[in-house]
Amino acid sequence: MSIEAVTSLVTATVAVVGVPAVYLQARAARLSAEAAGRAQLHHARQTSQHAASVEVLAAADELKRACDHSGSAAWWLTTIYEGEASGDTGRRQRAAEQRESAERRHEEALDHAFEAYERLVKAVARLELEGPDQLIESAAMLADLGDLLQLPGRTTGFDEDDLVYVTEHEQQPFTWVVSQFAEARHTFIRQSRSYFNDI
Repeated sequence: MSIEAVTSLVTATVAVVGVPAVYLQARAARLSAEAAGRAQLHHARQTSQHAASVEVLAAADELKRACDHSGSAAWWLTTIYEGEASGDTGRRQRAAEQRESAERRHEEALDHAFEAYERLVKAVARLELEGPDQLIESAAMLADLGDLLQLPGRTTGFDEDDLVYVTEHEQQPFTWVVSQFAEARHTFIRQSRSYFNDI
C-alpha cells in the first residue's frame, strides 16, 4: 500500500469517527448552555420576587408608623381645638399659640401617611406582576386595610372605638382594623417564609 492510500484511509477514518464526536460535543455544549440559562433565569425571577415581597413588607411597616404618627397629630390637634373652646383664658391662649404648628404637623403627618399608602399600593402591584401567586392575597389585604388604617389621621376627634365601614355594609370598631392589619402582616410574613424557604 502506498503512502497516499494510507493517508487517504486515515483521513477517511478520522472523518467518519470525528464528525459524530464533534456533533456530540456541540450538542452537549448547547444543552449545558440552555440549562445554565434556565437556572440563571430562575434565580433572577426568585430574586425579583423576593425583592417585591420585601418591598411590600417595608411599605406596610412604614404605613403603620405613618398612620400612628398622623393619628397622634390629629389627637393633638383635637386637644388644641378643645383648649381654644375652653373657658380657661390661659388654656385658650396656649392653644391659640400652638394651633398653627399643630395644624402644620397634622397636615405633614397626613401627607406622609398618604404617600406611605401609595408606596404600599405600588409594592402590591409589583408583587402581583412578579409573583409568587401565594403571596398576592395577603398583600392585597394589607393594602385594603392600610386604606382604613389612615382614618384616625384624617379627622380630629376620632376615637379608636369608633365604628368604621370595612365593607359597603359592614362596620367594625377601628381597633378591629388595627388587629386585622397586624394579622395580615403576620400572614404575609409566614407565607413569604414558607414560599422562599421551600424553593
